[in-house]
Amino acid sequence: MTKTYPAYTVDAFTTERFKGNPAAVCLIPEKLTEDQYHKIAAEFNLSETAFLHPLDPSSDFKTCSKFSLRWFTPTNEVPLCGHATLATSHVLFNEIGNVNSEIHFETKSGVLTVKKDGSGNVEMNFPKYELESLKFEDLVHQPDEHFPEAPAPSFLIDVIHCVIPSKISIESVVYAPKYGGIVVIVDPETTKTEFEAFKIDSTRALELHDGSYVRGISISLRPSNPLAQGFVDASGEPYDYACRYFGPWDGVNEDPATGSAQCTIAPYWGKVTGKTELYGFQAFPTRGAQFRIRLQDDRVILNGSSLTVLRGEINF
Repeated sequence: MTKTYPAYTVDAFTTERFKGNPAAVCLIPEKLTEDQYHKIAAEFNLSETAFLHPLDPSSDFKTCSKFSLRWFTPTNEVPLCGHATLATSHVLFNEIGNVNSEIHFETKSGVLTVKKDGSGNVEMNFPKYELESLKFEDLVHQPDEHFPEAPAPSFLIDVIHCVIPSKISIESVVYAPKYGGIVVIVDPETTKTEFEAFKIDSTRALELHDGSYVRGISISLRPSNPLAQGFVDASGEPYDYACRYFGPWDGVNEDPATGSAQCTIAPYWGKVTGKTELYGFQAFPTRGAQFRIRLQDDRVILNGSSLTVLRGEINF
């Protein structure tokens, strides 16, 4: 017998449709089989599809305040996804009309709390990952003094150059062991045009590494002159930093907006600049996304907006 459930596609971390990062959100009240999760995510073929169900059997999507939440790429499950969490929260608050001002998601990264911020946006409370500064034997750079030093695996520099052209100087590289991601800091004079021109050789990256050490590569810079380099928003406000994210090991060559990556990138810039509030920009060509971030003890508070672009039903 065919079952029918509501499903949505939402553009997250943006105030414009067809910008930010699209995620699918499936409102299925019961737990599915692993095979069903994978098949549905592959069918949507977006960077992430979110599946949630109420943890209180006496509640529904409108009244429940505690949900199980999982995220799947077209090829596998991921332990944390920011934009799909934001999209899920948007659906619950704005499409379903959930009566709670605060919602808790039980995930593989612990309990994540989201709440309305009073302006129509959603505020998400995420973990802040500890960072190590990687030392390369064959790369001329100084390990970042703000973080403890660790040796880089010999293959990693070749993986990094699958993304970053040799003409772009690398300032430092940090690693988040618990997240499995690196952040490569590049020349602060790099322009937005140069930054957006980076392309990943995913075939080569997958040949060099199996994803056991690095699941994703973030590239970031703090522009020296944001206006001259093109790193300002539509109102002319400069960004504190810009970033891009590549994750071929999760089946996503490049992600348009990666909330989970801000759990490593924002703490890096917070430590370097001494700031606890940051305005970040993910420079995915043709889309782009903005992050309002507050660093609070061992947490990263991400504030973002979303827009629904598709409402429908999923049958299986």
